Amino acid sequence: MYRYIKQILIAMVFLPNIVLAQNTYTLDLQKAVDLALTENKNILNADLDVKIAKKKVWETTAIGLPQVHTEMKYQNMIDVPVSLLPAEIFGGPPGTYMPVQFGQTNDASFTFSASQLLFSGEYIVALQASSAYKEMSIRAALKSENDVIELVTKSYYGLLMAYRNEKILDETQKDIQKSYDEISATHAAGLADEVDVDQLEINLLTVTNSISSVKRQKVVAENILKFQIGIDIADSISLTDSLEYIFDNASLKSIFGQQFDISKNIDYQILQNQKEITELSMKREKSTLLPSLNAFYAHSVSGQNNDFNNYFNGDQQYFQSNIVGIGLKWQIWGSGTRYSKIQQAQLEVDKMQNQDYLMEQSLNFKVHQARTNLINYYETYLKDQRNRELAEKIYHRSMIKFSNGTITSTELTQLNMQYINSQSAYFNAIIQVLNSKAELDKILGNNIKQK
Repeated sequence: MYRYIKQILIAMVFLPNIVLAQNTYTLDLQKAVDLALTENKNILNADLDVKIAKKKVWETTAIGLPQVHTEMKYQNMIDVPVSLLPAEIFGGPPGTYMPVQFGQTNDASFTFSASQLLFSGEYIVALQASSAYKEMSIRAALKSENDVIELVTKSYYGLLMAYRNEKILDETQKDIQKSYDEISATHAAGLADEVDVDQLEINLLTVTNSISSVKRQKVVAENILKFQIGIDIADSISLTDSLEYIFDNASLKSIFGQQFDISKNIDYQILQNQKEITELSMKREKSTLLPSLNAFYAHSVSGQNNDFNNYFNGDQQYFQSNIVGIGLKWQIWGSGTRYSKIQQAQLEVDKMQNQDYLMEQSLNFKVHQARTNLINYYETYLKDQRNRELAEKIYHRSMIKFSNGTITSTELTQLNMQYINSQSAYFNAIIQVLNSKAELDKILGNNIKQK
């Protein structure tokens, strides 16, 4: 029992902190996008890739800068190596050998060396490739931003649609409840058929169930938006924009007439980076035909003895060595290996030319398709807008007629469903138009600023 009480007390202490740790965000569409650009983990990882690429450029650059090494070493020869020399050197009989030890027990040395690359074709190409790789990572980061902006925008629209559906059903529920109360009172007075009461009760139960379902869908839509933005699922969000406001400020006329500049498309930009890297790969293979040249300098100091104390009492004698030189490395013949690699690299360049053509055709097709979809959805919106106005007018008149007893509950139910469907179709049309615009913006490169 004490254990359970202790757990409850701990929960009471920490639960307020957990609640306080949750954040509340009030977001219009632009704020949601801006927040995603700073919080979305895919974007953050892409930014880290850019930083890694910049470090990679310096790593490659450093290969051609002076390289300096130093080494200090001490060896103790427990058993000095033994060599056999002809004994007759020392006055011994011919054909015999005398064991002789060469070296001393202690050996200490210090080495300092420096080298400088003077020329390397591969190094020059590597510098160009590292710079191209950095540009590629920047373009990849822009693509991540472009993708996230589209996803957040569509998720924002989806949540607004859930809010709107809930509002439509709430208003419908109030209308049906009012009619139900009126017909129930009329039936109690013996002036209405029980079938009408039962029919409205069915309508009321159906709408109530739909409201519960929409509320659950709204929670899912909220979590999707939080996930796309990159904030914690436990955080709270409140949307300040409405579908009508966003639609009215969508600048549809400008995007209808906007010309497609393929150079602004991020996928096309990435392909151009890939082409450049492929061409540099071929260039690198060709550079292997050239020699490499480097200069070096080495300085060493060594001292040997049989008494370790000599290193500290000033009796040790040291010997120095200094070497300076230039090295040339050039592979004269490789049995065709390098030429085969050059040909393979050239074929890869040819493939990229084909990819360039395919990308251009594909993007032109996507732009045409997205523009066509936008026009079709906008025309559907105009039709559904008028249908909604008419259905709303008919429904409100029918409620008056039902109160006056001139139409049946079945007719009212049909008109009620027509009104709800017209509302849903209208807002679905808005969503389709806005989503199509978001897709077109993405292809046209309108979402992001070039870095």
